[in-house]
Amino acid sequence: MKTFETSKGPFLNSKNKTSKMMLHLFIALLPIIIFAFYKNGVIPYRAGLTDIKGLLLPLMVIILPALTSFATEMLYASIFLKTDALKYVKNSFSFYPGLFLGLIMPLNTPFSMLILGAFIATLVGKLLFGGFGNNIFNPALVGRIFIITAYAITFGKYAYHNSYELDTIASSTPLTNASIVEGIGSYNELVRPYGSLMNFFVGTVPGAVGETSALLCIIAFIYLTVTKTIKWRIPVFYVGTVFIMAFIIGLFNDLERTYSLFQILSGGLMFGAVFMATDPVTSPTTYVGQALYGISLGILTIVFRHLTPYPEGVLTSILTMNMLVFIIDKIGVKSRFELKKSIPYFSTLIVILLAISCYIGFSFHKSNNTEIDPNFEIYSKEVTGNTITYMVGQKGYSSTLKAKIVIKDDNVISYEVLEQNDSYYSKITQANYLNTLIENQTKLNEVDTIAGVTFTSNGLKKMLNYTLEDYKENGNEEIKGEVVIDKDFEVLEHNINGNVHEYIVSKKGFSSKLKLNITIIDNIITNVVVLEQNDSYYNKILESDYINYLINNQIKLENVDTVAGATITSSSLKQALIETLKIHMGDTNG
Repeated sequence: MKTFETSKGPFLNSKNKTSKMMLHLFIALLPIIIFAFYKNGVIPYRAGLTDIKGLLLPLMVIILPALTSFATEMLYASIFLKTDALKYVKNSFSFYPGLFLGLIMPLNTPFSMLILGAFIATLVGKLLFGGFGNNIFNPALVGRIFIITAYAITFGKYAYHNSYELDTIASSTPLTNASIVEGIGSYNELVRPYGSLMNFFVGTVPGAVGETSALLCIIAFIYLTVTKTIKWRIPVFYVGTVFIMAFIIGLFNDLERTYSLFQILSGGLMFGAVFMATDPVTSPTTYVGQALYGISLGILTIVFRHLTPYPEGVLTSILTMNMLVFIIDKIGVKSRFELKKSIPYFSTLIVILLAISCYIGFSFHKSNNTEIDPNFEIYSKEVTGNTITYMVGQKGYSSTLKAKIVIKDDNVISYEVLEQNDSYYSKITQANYLNTLIENQTKLNEVDTIAGVTFTSNGLKKMLNYTLEDYKENGNEEIKGEVVIDKDFEVLEHNINGNVHEYIVSKKGFSSKLKLNITIIDNIITNVVVLEQNDSYYNKILESDYINYLINNQIKLENVDTVAGATITSSSLKQALIETLKIHMGDTNG
């Protein structure tokens, strides 16, 4: 019988076992959890702005997904692995995916989404890859990206605010706010709404439940580094790269120190750098690889924050780099004994870093003479006595917003959007936002944006503001151009019999074109017949008697709500009536 023999050393025996490392990790997280409870629960409760449920809400947001991860692994081990479930979850540290997910989610995330997100994080992000130690992606980030992709509309401006912040801070989260200012903003625009940079450092600013305090993240970093729980190079190179790039961008805008500090203290960068990027399973193992990894994370974060519609870049940067860890480690292994082999890779990243920083700094530079947004355009401008009619456009979230703005005797009397293709625009209509802008036209800077449609509502506000600026400077100067009409609307026939006007029109619906017969007598819609339609769930329109509702409320059609479950189709019906009335009034007045 053969026996196996082992040679005599030398061997290294590490006392830093996985269980001890995970204990250190939990100890580092504990002050952050306590602070999250104090900031989001205790402070609002003491101020009398919430009840006992609100007091305990931050703890529920953290504990519920952690318990979900635990239960998911228990069921998986029992049903699919046919093994001792308790022993399995003990060795797989099952509650961590959900715990981290809760800490990086907004305070007001519905419990159902937290449970679903933790389930996806544990099953898809961890178990399907083979369980603890085998996953490619950070499980908590997999859960978060699933939630914000599937339920994007839920994460509006105030989803992150506790009741005290809602009462005292009239602004969105810092990075969302930064994404809608001109250029890169100023100290008063970026920092002042939240107090000072010290508030950012301590963590008393709106943000995810557990990732706002840079101070506690730094303390955690020191503790985890001393106990050899994390790889210190990744956070240092990551945060350092973001600081340097933001400093360069700030140089182009006379805001270098403020902007670099703002970028590293905002959006959970510190939390992501210390706890997410250093995940031992999904990050490089070699020293050179860790440095390359950190620099790459910093570059991607700046790119995502400045050159995409999504202001937060930490999550997407880490998930992107998770895919490239095996390549980075190969480079690290080759450079382990010959450091010069890594020079071309570091040199390339430095060149990319400098080039992107200069490009963004130059692109976001706003000279003192440039007041009008390049995304704003005046298509036409018609002067009739003391009335001026503008046809203007402004970039929204995913499309160009085109509108008709009428100014009479120095006051905006009409603001009508003629063309848009932005997601969730119905929120603009439901909030009666255009009328709010008209009513506050003398103090537009004080009008807030709408949760869930921040970019679109900000685009509408800017469009009106720029139009008023042109009116003040060039009020009587006409601009000839094409009148903007809804491109998805078309008049097929127009028959007149005395004072009876009959229009056959078409309007793009959800999955087909709607064809309508609209009768107008004495400028009033008296009948609407749908001649053709092939849209899903059209029966919801019939059940709600929506067409008669539109006819009965034609004087204030813009304020009429859509039908739940048939939002696009009902919105198309409403817009068809609005466009028909617009053309009819033009015909009869002509």
